Amino acid sequence: MIALSKPRPVILLVMSLLVLSGISASHAAEFPAKPLRMVVPFSADGGVGMQARQLAEPLSRQFGQQVLVQHWAGAGGLIASEVVARSPADGHTLLFTTTSLAINTAWLGTQLSFSIGADLAPVRLLSSAPMVLAAHPAVPARSVPELVALAKRGRPVLKFGANAPGSLGHVALSTFSRASGFIHEPALFNGGGAAAKALLAGEVDALFIAAPVAVPLHAAKRIRLLALASKEPLSLFEGVPVLQHFYPGLVFENRYGVLAPAQTPQSVILRLDAGLRAALAEEKVRSFISAHGLSIAESTPETFAAMLKKDFDRYSAQMRSGELRLQ
Repeated sequence: MIALSKPRPVILLVMSLLVLSGISASHAAEFPAKPLRMVVPFSADGGVGMQARQLAEPLSRQFGQQVLVQHWAGAGGLIASEVVARSPADGHTLLFTTTSLAINTAWLGTQLSFSIGADLAPVRLLSSAPMVLAAHPAVPARSVPELVALAKRGRPVLKFGANAPGSLGHVALSTFSRASGFIHEPALFNGGGAAAKALLAGEVDALFIAAPVAVPLHAAKRIRLLALASKEPLSLFEGVPVLQHFYPGLVFENRYGVLAPAQTPQSVILRLDAGLRAALAEEKVRSFISAHGLSIAESTPETFAAMLKKDFDRYSAQMRSGELRLQ
């Protein structure tokens, strides 16, 4: 009889890696097995919803399965984030969100039942766009200094709004009011689209909204743009100054990205990343993005994860120090 020796640790490790790689390859081969859900945490007519609708058709072709856009607005995007975090980790349910994810998780911390690092897996950062300070045309202010003077005077009392609690618009308004020295109690909505409707209806006098939402309203002369919260002026908004011309350092660029539930196989994450990259390369999508004040981001799952952590750490530090106060 031939004596069989015990498998060496190195051999066991190699065998384990081969098994895992086989499982990963199997997941990639089977994905997608059904239609995909792209969950948007804000109202349908905001910057995320606008981009999601543009991407749904090319993504459906990329994956050979229909990509359905679903809106779960509420709680500053946290309801949708938790829905995705608790979904099966198979790549068929995705979260398309903004910088608000990092802000809200920093703001609410242990009050939340999920976290970015433990429960969500970054797939790809898609685009970015500056926030825009906009006012209703009836407001007697045609510049940032005039708006600040009106707000400080308090006659009439200006009503300020933000697109959602814990959104970048909320952060921008809080930071701007503190830098300029006026007091406000913002009206908060369920996304940029809902906030823009309130501005158009005169329910609020001024707010920060994302460039994609501002573009068509500015073109139709339904709102007055006072400043761009970008580093440099944009040709799309000719004649609109940058906010940091008046208040240095006040730059607010909203970032848009896609995440999946944690524990989604890496092969599926890479397949999703490749599909999103290909969809962004299509001429129709690129035209929409450039026409709406957006910029396509260069990203990988790893760089997106690093960016989210950096944002989370920054907002956490600002809130702990009192530099940033949301109300």
